[in-house]
Amino acid sequence: MVDKIVKFKNNQEYLILEETVLDNVTYYLGVKVLDDDVPTSEYLFFEKIEKNKDTILNPIKDKELRGLLLTSFTTNFLNMTYEEGV
Repeated sequence: MVDKIVKFKNNQEYLILEETVLDNVTYYLGVKVLDDDVPTSEYLFFEKIEKNKDTILNPIKDKELRGLLLTSFTTNFLNMTYEEGV
């Protein structure tokens, strides 16, 4: 799902930037994009929920969980840049 644009019922679109798994739950980091796919400065974390063969992305509202996800995504990014020598 990473690098895909998802559209929600309210017609807002998010480009999925990154994925992580914590306690067997998949989470995504997304950036809101405009109609011409230009990214904005609005970022959200989403939880992946599988329901009747459908995938639902549920925005994370819990502040503590958002902090944990921010740490996880930051650690993943730092590990990637370290491995790539950037």
